[in-house]
Amino acid sequence: MKFPPKAAVVLAMLITTSATFAQEYPSKPIRIVVPLSAGSLTDTLIRLMAVKMGATLGTPMIVENLPGAAGIVGTVSAAKAPPDGYTMLVAAASSFSVNPHVNRSLPYDPLKDFAPICRFGGATNVLAVTPSLGVKSVAELLLKAKDGSVSFASAGVGTTSHLAQELFKSKVSASFLHVPYKGTAQAVTDTVAGHSQVIFDTPGPLIAQIQSGKLIPLAVMSSHRSASLPNVPTFEELGYPGLTLQGWSALVAPARTPAAVVSRLAQACQAAVASPDFQEQARSRGFDIDFAGPSEFGAFIVSELPKWGKLVKLAGIKPE
Repeated sequence: MKFPPKAAVVLAMLITTSATFAQEYPSKPIRIVVPLSAGSLTDTLIRLMAVKMGATLGTPMIVENLPGAAGIVGTVSAAKAPPDGYTMLVAAASSFSVNPHVNRSLPYDPLKDFAPICRFGGATNVLAVTPSLGVKSVAELLLKAKDGSVSFASAGVGTTSHLAQELFKSKVSASFLHVPYKGTAQAVTDTVAGHSQVIFDTPGPLIAQIQSGKLIPLAVMSSHRSASLPNVPTFEELGYPGLTLQGWSALVAPARTPAAVVSRLAQACQAAVASPDFQEQARSRGFDIDFAGPSEFGAFIVSELPKWGKLVKLAGIKPE
């Protein structure tokens, strides 16, 4: 294709400017927006990743927690940041795959407003029960739940723990009483105390309670056993196919961030998650490392939207 002389000059200038910017990048600290409260599993891992990525890129990484409205507050803030490579956002299944289906007027578009950088892993869901329920297997639980009197705690309506239980119910034709809480901590506490009897959640909040015998794990919702709970079988092993549901965590940048910059950030991300101490910290907390670069991760975001949308409809959740 031939360009008019003036257009060719402008195009050449743009290419030169972009290449120069990529060579000089980064020249100042990079901000990582975490749309969650400090202290969560994702927040803990991102802080470790930030140190390692900063060392690779030769610049400090500043982690900024902006929680609120199921991740919407921090996500919108990052979407509006300049696309210059100095702002990244922690994206997750909840904010990118679930929120579009439960919010009628979501103030961001996960596909149009962001440039995928890297997916660094995720956590499966564990089915656990309080010992006072008197069951030690999925089969025993289903017998106990025949009359619909067994209560199922979740971190709230529309959360991944709620959607995991809806998927479970649809596959085993069981009926449970859903008890939504305002967060994971209270849901776990009340299940341990026996106020609720069953819970689905990621391994992180459950491991200590399982190790102390305060909760009994029955199965995990992944294609393989969790490294943090190696003695807990998968649903597939127990003869319940189709019961897999994996949350995920990733890094994205504002849309129109230069491709060369996205590539450098992805390389730094890959180096961080490959480090032995990061892998040890992640796996000890029930987090499975599963790296994907910009192209693969971008396709993954697209494929996840309809899957979670089906679960939202299955749960009977109406967009608000």
